[in-house]
Amino acid sequence: MPAGRKNDNDEYFCGTDFMRALVMFDYDGVIVDSFELFSACFMKACHQNNFYELNSPEKILALFETNVFEALLGFGLDDHSINRILETFQSDIGAYQNDMRLFDGISHTLRKISKKNKIVIITSNISMAAKQVLINNGIYCFEDVLGAEKEKSKVKKIRLTMARYPGLPAYYIGDTKGDMIEGRKAGAITVAALWGWHAVKKLEEGAPDHFVRSPEALLDLLD
Repeated sequence: MPAGRKNDNDEYFCGTDFMRALVMFDYDGVIVDSFELFSACFMKACHQNNFYELNSPEKILALFETNVFEALLGFGLDDHSINRILETFQSDIGAYQNDMRLFDGISHTLRKISKKNKIVIITSNISMAAKQVLINNGIYCFEDVLGAEKEKSKVKKIRLTMARYPGLPAYYIGDTKGDMIEGRKAGAITVAALWGWHAVKKLEEGAPDHFVRSPEALLDLLD
């Protein structure tokens, strides 16, 4: 839904003419509490494509200490193999769209932030899967969703998004060490969400600019 448009309840969710900042959100672990489903589906997709190194949730989680796809290349997979895994994962995760639970407070926070800021979702998940869950939960206040099938590097996606909104302070809100590393490389202000996948000690290794303990705390930070 474009900025300034009403939803079915006649509420404005997507901003005004004057925008304060560009606020880019990770999806898994920041907006949706999805680790159990994500790790199960991703592991299954790997095994269905004859890649068995990832055989526990802990090994899935470790991928996110850097860019997940660079980590997969480190296991000896090539781009073709990774794309096959992504295609299988997309099919599997789509069956669980109605089971994805949003974190408490994130829906209100997104809508509130969008009144004065541009919101873009940048994720290692699949764009359509993330977009459909947001829409199913009545969230229309994002300008775009950039998933793995569009570009695997979050650095490139963040820089591309920042170029679309020149002059706006740019924040990237993530929940993993890899998010913090990629956000910083891209030149964004990095914000570590402490309700997500990585514990605070792991996030500290990514040297985020800010920590927030709840979705509501983002409102204070952005003010």
